[in-house]
Amino acid sequence: MQSTLEVGDEVLLTSGVFATVRGLDDDVAHVEIADGVTIKVARGAVGQVVRAEVAPDDAADTDNGEISEEN
Repeated sequence: MQSTLEVGDEVLLTSGVFATVRGLDDDVAHVEIADGVTIKVARGAVGQVVRAEVAPDDAADTDNGEISEEN
């Protein structure tokens, strides 16, 4: 998986930190963990690529604005 990383990928590091890939070298990735804060990590520190989730369609919401009494 580390060999398929691309600049711009959203990733989850093995430490639990979410980041965006900003640069790639042979064995390291430069990832942005906050606006303007880029760190260098070993490619092996990338645990997974985070895929964007599609938000549910608002039309599928069937509660009609009523508050549920379920607990």
